[in-house]
Amino acid sequence: MSSTNRENMVKPDFMSDEEWEGIKEATASLERIRGDARADVEAYLANPDGRASGIEPGGDPTKPTQLPTLLLTVIGRKSGEKRTTPLVFLRNGDDLVVVGSLAGYDTHPAWYLNISANPDCWVQLDRDRYTAVGRDATAEEREELWPRLVEMFPPWGYFQSQTDRPFSIVILSPTGPA
Repeated sequence: MSSTNRENMVKPDFMSDEEWEGIKEATASLERIRGDARADVEAYLANPDGRASGIEPGGDPTKPTQLPTLLLTVIGRKSGEKRTTPLVFLRNGDDLVVVGSLAGYDTHPAWYLNISANPDCWVQLDRDRYTAVGRDATAEEREELWPRLVEMFPPWGYFQSQTDRPFSIVILSPTGPA
């Protein structure tokens, strides 16, 4: 969705007015989303307990949510440098499933473009670090995973309804210690 279309978003029924205001503020611009992601990476790495809890969008960074969050590090397709982003994930057997929602904007997130160019990546989950390979979910996997993903984090369903771009669903399969 373009930033002008964001002004026409309607609060979903499952959100309180307070949650809706927080989501709107946290996703008001790509610059805000990227800035919050950088701050979340710093908070994740600074957490002495090594807990993989995310920050409520637009919320107090000292009050983590119960959403499972990992750090995904990929190689920038243009820069060749390591880029790290926090992502909410779903466990699926030994694999971790992440969603390239970018809050319903019409473009894929940079991490997805990077992992598409080079699927070798690193994952940090709490204090555990390992190498992994990322791949797009198959059509059958998408069909099975999407309802589980939306149940875990309902805003993904809402954001998907705001854009014609199908969200990427990426399977991260561990390959060894980092």
